[in-house]
Amino acid sequence: MKMNVNERRLAILQLIKESTAPINGNQLAQQYDVSRQIIVSDIAQLRAEEYPIKATKQGYIFQKIEEQGEKYKRTITVRHTSERMLEELKIIVENGAMIDNVSVNHPIYGKISVELMLRSVEECYDFSNDMEEDNGRMLAELTYGIHDHVISAKSEKILDNAVNELKQEGFMYEV
Repeated sequence: MKMNVNERRLAILQLIKESTAPINGNQLAQQYDVSRQIIVSDIAQLRAEEYPIKATKQGYIFQKIEEQGEKYKRTITVRHTSERMLEELKIIVENGAMIDNVSVNHPIYGKISVELMLRSVEECYDFSNDMEEDNGRMLAELTYGIHDHVISAKSEKILDNAVNELKQEGFMYEV
């Protein structure tokens, strides 16, 4: 028996809520026998209904209440070449912070932002390896290496430590 759209959305929501790991959109499409675009549409509708579903490179996750309100967040502006990307990401997570996203302010296209949700050194290596395997280029190449990250942590001290180390290593960009 094929599910109707509302049944499928509720099933997807329940699956994401109960999962301890991100769920890939292609996996959902295959599981519910629909296209990837239908899954994107379903997720967009669930988000419009204010379910806290985050899209990450690894897949969809449900942002738990404690993750929504207890974290401290800071936007930092950095500058580096693609050769130093992994080093920058590792500094942030090794200090205990998470890299929520990357964004650039392009003079023509405006703000372009992509969620990363990198929490560990392993995830940073996976991201870097994916970039290499796909011949990916940093979003920051559009803006001469200058880009922003929203980073989050359980305390301001963790954020301060990450920023201080980024400064020491020459990553912070002062306007």
